Amino acid sequence: LDLLDGSAIGSSGGVPRHGVELEGGVFLNGIGLRFTGNYQSGSRVDGGGLPGSTDLRFNDIATFGLRAFVNFDNKPQLTEALPFLKGSRLRLGVDNIFNAQQRVTNEAGEVPLRYQPGFIDPQGRVVSLSFRKRF
Repeated sequence: LDLLDGSAIGSSGGVPRHGVELEGGVFLNGIGLRFTGNYQSGSRVDGGGLPGSTDLRFNDIATFGLRAFVNFDNKPQLTEALPFLKGSRLRLGVDNIFNAQQRVTNEAGEVPLRYQPGFIDPQGRVVSLSFRKRF
């Protein structure tokens, strides 16, 4: 199989030729910020020439995530006023900030039913808030 030239081993498309991952963060006095990014170039899958089959084109996709957190152990003035916060952390996260969805089209430029955005990535953008307490 030539995965870079139209062959596939699953339903998520061929193997992209290019991919980039970015990660970065900063932490100061108990407050932190973390950034992630992921890019995959487009790919295509050959239909195989069987009757009713068609080639599929998977467009490029870039997703970004952001996490912000506070470690309350590094904030003594706050833990003295609210002792419950000692040993705890509050985190806010956003995955797929721009709600990017990969577009898949066939030779006619139509999106096959199996590759509708709601089936490929049903979650889309995810916002999470978590509170962790160590005892």
